[in-house]
Amino acid sequence: MSSTTVLITGANRGIGLGLAKEYAKRPNTTVIAGLRKPDSMPDITGKAEGSKLVVVKLDSAEIGDGKKAMEELKNQGITKLDIVIANAAIMEEGCFAALSDVDLGSFEEHWRINVLAPLALYQACVPVMPKGSKFIWMSSGASIIDRIPDKKDAAYGITKCCMNYLARYTHFENESIVTFSLSPGWVQTDMGDRGARSVGMDKAPTTVKESVEGIVKVIDDSTREKYAGLHMRYNGTQSKW
Repeated sequence: MSSTTVLITGANRGIGLGLAKEYAKRPNTTVIAGLRKPDSMPDITGKAEGSKLVVVKLDSAEIGDGKKAMEELKNQGITKLDIVIANAAIMEEGCFAALSDVDLGSFEEHWRINVLAPLALYQACVPVMPKGSKFIWMSSGASIIDRIPDKKDAAYGITKCCMNYLARYTHFENESIVTFSLSPGWVQTDMGDRGARSVGMDKAPTTVKESVEGIVKVIDDSTREKYAGLHMRYNGTQSKW
């Protein structure tokens, strides 16, 4: 039986952890968690037959970590990646402000981790991604340019807008893989709930379970002809740019 290898960055919590658990339920699947602190990855129970979890150090703040991680995986006998989900991102308090007040140092850090690091990850992973494999750029509804600003997340949204550009451009540059940006919805994570509280809500409207199940289905259904080069949402609809 064929095996599948899935690399997920930021897999120790929130959507990333939910994705890791979901893929681990599939037989003969190697789930690779790329983390800044490998010891922060919780154990995943209920793994299917032939499936396993591999944790590798992959710090988004260290641009060269992607290539180092690929070497480490190769040393462990992992020589191909079928699905890569560039999920790791930050939205810290210093960047959660009106653009007139946003801390520029914080904005630069967000750009480095949310944009430059996924690009570096893409460059590191593509050489070991066979034809038909899938690279997913995790985006956000905050990236939509023509929305009316309703939260102080514009600086974060700018970084996710860049993710959409990367997804669109790499689709045309690389015809051997399926690549697109994917918005997970407004999800009940630390990041999502922070945004909800800023507009007087107790929590975000979408559960991690709902988001993850939708994300996985969109990835499963995706082909070069369907979804590739687009900005998709977790519910299978196409998002605005």
